[in-house]
Amino acid sequence: MNSHISKSVLEEITSHIGTRTIVLVGLMGAGKTTIGRRLAKRLGLPFLDADHEIEQAAGMSVSEIFETHGEAHFRDGERKVIERLLKKGPQILATGGGAWLDPRTRDNIRQSGICIWLKGDLDLLMQRVMKRSTRPLLKTANPEATMKKLMDERYPVYAKADIHIESANVSHNAMVNNVLNGIVKYMKTTKSADDNSAIVNVDLGERAYPIHIGLGVLENTGKLIKPLLRRNKLVIVTDENVAREHLKTLGRSLDEAAIEHQTIILPPGESTKSYKNLISLCDELLALGVERNDVIVAFGGGVIGDITGFAAAIIRRGVDFIQIPTSLLAQVDSSVGGKTGINTSHGKNLIGAFHQPLAVIADIAVLDTLPPRHLANGYAEVVKYGLLGDHKFFHWLEENADSIFSGNAQARIKAISASCEAKADIVARDEKESGIRARLNLGHTFGHALEAATGFSDRLLHGEGVAIGMVLAYKFCEQQKLVEPGTATRVANHLKSINLPTGLQDIKGDLPDAERLVEYMRQDKKARNGKLVFILVKSIGEAYVETNVDEADILKFMTNELASR
Repeated sequence: MNSHISKSVLEEITSHIGTRTIVLVGLMGAGKTTIGRRLAKRLGLPFLDADHEIEQAAGMSVSEIFETHGEAHFRDGERKVIERLLKKGPQILATGGGAWLDPRTRDNIRQSGICIWLKGDLDLLMQRVMKRSTRPLLKTANPEATMKKLMDERYPVYAKADIHIESANVSHNAMVNNVLNGIVKYMKTTKSADDNSAIVNVDLGERAYPIHIGLGVLENTGKLIKPLLRRNKLVIVTDENVAREHLKTLGRSLDEAAIEHQTIILPPGESTKSYKNLISLCDELLALGVERNDVIVAFGGGVIGDITGFAAAIIRRGVDFIQIPTSLLAQVDSSVGGKTGINTSHGKNLIGAFHQPLAVIADIAVLDTLPPRHLANGYAEVVKYGLLGDHKFFHWLEENADSIFSGNAQARIKAISASCEAKADIVARDEKESGIRARLNLGHTFGHALEAATGFSDRLLHGEGVAIGMVLAYKFCEQQKLVEPGTATRVANHLKSINLPTGLQDIKGDLPDAERLVEYMRQDKKARNGKLVFILVKSIGEAYVETNVDEADILKFMTNELASR
């Protein structure tokens, strides 16, 4: 089956539905029956067709009911049948084109179900319905004009449905995926104010996986991941700091789910992402008997996620792993998208692999144990998502940063889920960074060069380098007259408000000259044909990949920045 929705997401949907019925409405030809059958199969629910049930009850076809008794009689019977069927939930129910128009039927559906409108344009619907001659409402001299009149009358009423899905000329599986994704989005918007959880789907075909975000989800990890295990055992890779704070909670959850587990503890810090530690980690995993059908859990920040994911990608020629990120930076960025790797003397993350996890589990409760500097470090990546593609989200951050840093659960879940949704959307369209995914590196070309210049040390954390890099990107674009003057100041002011560095003057100690910094930039993974590639901006919320930046302009810009330090 070519499923683009992970098993965990399907289970989340059925759990959210509970005893309710998913009701499909729309005009004839929208695909209610065809899509409904496949949707029911994917969710493991019964499928019912209201027209078929009406025909069974009446002992005649819908056309015959119309011809013999008229439309009013048919609608009365339809209402009674749908009311009876709704009591059978949970199920998938396809209705006739006029069912949703009846106020009493709409009220019944709202009370007992979730309504999805399959919306089609005129050409598509006519192409489909003219293949059959059993449509009683189209037995007119001009069927297309009749269909257009029905659309004008009914579409405003269909628009009252809970979920709207465009009925497109795509494969049936693709349409079912669109419906499932629509249900997931609906689930997010209908959560109650005290429902401290969210789920984001990373749509990568059969390798799709969920991101579970919530307060206290670490305590439910065993239940969440047990269905993903082929052998009832796993190995946890973590670092000393995370082990001290959170390993007992994870271990208890795995014990409650009867999952065998062993642990490897690495030293904390960026220097852990080295050849030496990678080889040591692979040896330990093999010594513990990790097989190709086993699962490794990366339990920590971005460093642990990167090195563990890389080890999982290469031992036994690839084993599965799960990300449980414990830093804000890892929860919104490095745990999602499958990038894994280690650092070298030439630059950051230059050796690695794309290796997608089975799932990501992000518990916002663990953020309470982060030092303020490390929380701000991750927040830089949150800001990045607003700057590269969502100006409304950036404005929301300007208004709500205090709530995020004070520990407000809803604010944190919104910030993390919005960031993950943005990244998941880009990763689904460009998994291997051959095009638009490069936009996720806004500020990173400058930032990685500064990290290398400071020895990948605590002098400059990754998010701090990105914060400075984003401000530099906006300043450079202002100088090139690509962005409105004052935009860089707005970005810098927001980052300063939560104590992030915004310029070279904020980095303690000496820095190399501009030529050396540009040399570090040449080692950037995005470089093509020996040329620098930058993520430039046109405004807040609009970034793009530029492959033709004049190196002389960058050198002059960095020289001036160093001089004003």
